[in-house]
Amino acid sequence: MAKRLEQKLAQVTQLRKGEPTPEAAKKLETLLAKEDGPVIARVAELALEWGLFEIQKALVAAFERLKAGGSDLDPQCWGKLALINSLQSLGWPDADVYVSGCRTVQPEPVWGGQEDSAPALRAKSALALSGCAGISYERAVDVFVRLLADPAWNVRAAAAQAIAGFGYPQAAPLLKLRVLVGDSEPRVIGVCLDGLLHLTGKDAVPFVQELLEPPNAVSLEAICALAAANIPEATRAAIQSWNKFIEARARKAIIAAFASSPTLEATEFLLGLLVGERGNALEALAALAPKLQDSSIRERARKAIKNNKSRVLRDELLALL
Repeated sequence: MAKRLEQKLAQVTQLRKGEPTPEAAKKLETLLAKEDGPVIARVAELALEWGLFEIQKALVAAFERLKAGGSDLDPQCWGKLALINSLQSLGWPDADVYVSGCRTVQPEPVWGGQEDSAPALRAKSALALSGCAGISYERAVDVFVRLLADPAWNVRAAAAQAIAGFGYPQAAPLLKLRVLVGDSEPRVIGVCLDGLLHLTGKDAVPFVQELLEPPNAVSLEAICALAAANIPEATRAAIQSWNKFIEARARKAIIAAFASSPTLEATEFLLGLLVGERGNALEALAALAPKLQDSSIRERARKAIKNNKSRVLRDELLALL
C-alpha cells in the first residue's frame, strides 16, 4: 500500500514537471476518479497551479467520492480539504460542494476512542461558501448558523467570518447572539465583533463597548476589534479604554490591532506612544514599521522619539527607526 502511494505521488510529481497539456489534464482526471485522499490532494494542488478550469467537475466528483469513502479513502480529510481550496480559488460557482463540506463530519480512531478530523474542512468550506455567488441568502444563513454552534471553535470562528464576508447586514444579529451566549474560546467572540463592525459600522460600536469591562479575555477581544476597525468612532472608543489594560501582553495585542487600522486616529495614537515608557514605545515603533515607508509619518515618528524624556530610550528608538 505504501509503495503504491509513493508511486502515485511520484506520478503527480512527474506531471508537474511537464506542461499543462490536454493530455496531462486527462491524466489528472483519471487520478481524480480513482485515487485516495493523499494523491487527490496533490492532484488538486496541481489543478490549481495550472489553472485547469476545465476539470472542475472532476474535482467536485472526487470530493463526493472521498466524502462517501470516509477515513478509509481520505484520512484526515487531506484530499477533501485540498479540493475545496482549489475549487474556491478556481471560482467554482455551484454552492452544493461547499455546503457538503460544511456538513462533513469524519470520525477517525484515536487512542481511547474517536475524533472528528473534519473541522478544518468545515471551516474552509464555510469561507468558500461566503464568496460563492450561486447561493441564496436564506440557504447560506441556514448553513452558517449551524456552524456557529459547531463543537470545534475554529469552525465557529470561520462561520462568524463567513457571515461577515457574505456581506448582508441583516445577518448581524446572528453574530450578536453568539456574543451574548458566550463562547469558551474568546477568539470566537473576537471574530464575531470584527464581523459586527464590518457589517454595521459605527452602529456596532456601543454594543462592543459594553464588553470592555471588566478587563478579561473577552474585553481584550473587544478593544482589539475596536482598535482594528476602519471606523473613527471605534478607534476613539479603543483609545478611551486603553488605560484599563495594563498587562504587557494585552497592550502588545492592542497595539498590533491599532497598527492594522487605516484610520488616522490609530496612527496618531501609535505615534503618541513613542513619547512614553519603553515597552509601549518599542511595540508601537515595531507596529508602525509598514507605515514608516511614508516619509511624512517617518519624520513625525522621529520627532516624537526626540520628545521622549529618557535619553537612553531615545537613542534606542532612533537606532531602530
